[in-house]
Amino acid sequence: MSKLGAIFLLIIAAVIISLTANLIRFHVSAFLNQLIFSVSSLILIELSVYLYGSNHLYWSILLFIMTAGYSFKLVGGILAAIFSMLLVYLQTEGAALVLLPVYLLIGTTAGYISQYLLNKKRDHHRWLNMLMEQSKHLQVFREVSTTMQRTLQQDLLLKVILTSVTAGHGLGFNRAMIFLASNEAKSLKGIVGVGPMDVKKGYEVWEKISEDRLKLSDLIEHNFDSNFTDPELNALLHSLEIPINDQNVFGIALSSQKPVIVKKIQKEDASQVLIFDLFQTEEFAVIPLINQGKNIGILLIDNIVNKRPITLMDTENILPLANQAAIALDHANLYEQIEEMALRDGLTGLLNQRAFQTILNEHFPFEGKGGAPLSLIILDIDFFKVFNDKNGHLLGNEVLMKLARVIVDSLRPGDFSFRFGGEEFVVLLSGTNLIQAEIIAETIRINVEKTTFPGEKTQPNGTLTVSVGTACTDHPDIKSKNELIEAADQALYKAKNAGKNTVVSFKEFVSIE
Repeated sequence: MSKLGAIFLLIIAAVIISLTANLIRFHVSAFLNQLIFSVSSLILIELSVYLYGSNHLYWSILLFIMTAGYSFKLVGGILAAIFSMLLVYLQTEGAALVLLPVYLLIGTTAGYISQYLLNKKRDHHRWLNMLMEQSKHLQVFREVSTTMQRTLQQDLLLKVILTSVTAGHGLGFNRAMIFLASNEAKSLKGIVGVGPMDVKKGYEVWEKISEDRLKLSDLIEHNFDSNFTDPELNALLHSLEIPINDQNVFGIALSSQKPVIVKKIQKEDASQVLIFDLFQTEEFAVIPLINQGKNIGILLIDNIVNKRPITLMDTENILPLANQAAIALDHANLYEQIEEMALRDGLTGLLNQRAFQTILNEHFPFEGKGGAPLSLIILDIDFFKVFNDKNGHLLGNEVLMKLARVIVDSLRPGDFSFRFGGEEFVVLLSGTNLIQAEIIAETIRINVEKTTFPGEKTQPNGTLTVSVGTACTDHPDIKSKNELIEAADQALYKAKNAGKNTVVSFKEFVSIE
């Protein structure tokens, strides 16, 4: 065989080795570089043979074997050894077969070393990616923790939690929804969700986030309600209440205190079917929100847009955030309860004087705002000292509690009722003129007179009654909050002097005395 023929055959062999190894390993992107590397070594060897003869081909062909082994790992090294033995045989007029084991050993060794280095490189990249992912999660938790520590407002906490779960700079899920447990912990009420209702809307939302280059902290501060929250999604959530029992996925997650991944909707579980029907999700995870054994709620996550499978590692990564969220939400709930207790009268359950000052400040029509009129009703029980002297304070407390219920039942939705202390009560009517306030005041008076109270037979008239004074900011002499209170108080004083069990409005007086 001529030297040119041998060279041509050698190059064909290199191509066959490269293609065979490439088909086995399926790394098409690296194929050209590996092929060029292997063919270059063959060309170099054959040029050496052409120029200096074939005496040194026995050992120079090792360069090709090692190159092929390095490029195409074990398979490439073995095939290169076999083809190299054939080419050496053809070009040296019969080489000893004893070289074949040597060539195979060199090819196998080169392949193993290359595979070992590749595995080490992959492990390095894998660990590097894991470290980067963990670093990202730690950054998310740090930002979320910092934000949570700044507030005890439940609405803001929910926004922070959902944003950190769904944002690309956060944990990266497509959608997240929060259900909170009822006071009796027998059902879960849908509260709020972040993410799209369908795939199309999902791409639109996150494309906008990418265009604006919003980071997690930006998203937390951003007005998610108007820009990134689907109204249809939240409307469905607000109307949704799911019972907690051992037969549905929500109850299982809460009772086991572990996340549950639903890979396929189980038709025997009505809660799973409901989630699928309403939110078109075939795969989702239920993360329990629990603090000190107390069921706070559920975090539901899914990937409706990119369909990325939810793994056990995903739920483990989200657990620290879920635990932190449960603690924050529980504290926020306790804070709201304490705040509510601080604004409520302990006996009647009505708002107290502290709440009155806050609400009055919010609704008083300050000059220049063009606000609607604000009316105030003040009432107290007629001859209540006589009642307490004859019946005792315990029965007097029962009367106060029952009177509070009568007042509340006499009001419209949105009206505020307060106990000022003793037997004095106050009603605040936003957006109400004096005529309307008089009607409501008279309604209260009549309802009190008609109601049977314990011990009322000991009253001078045999019936428990109230005297009522009203005032409104539409009076020209009332320009401040204190003047409104003073006007209503004067009207009450006139009602007392007018024989009690009557309503008097601050309109007969020219000015506040």
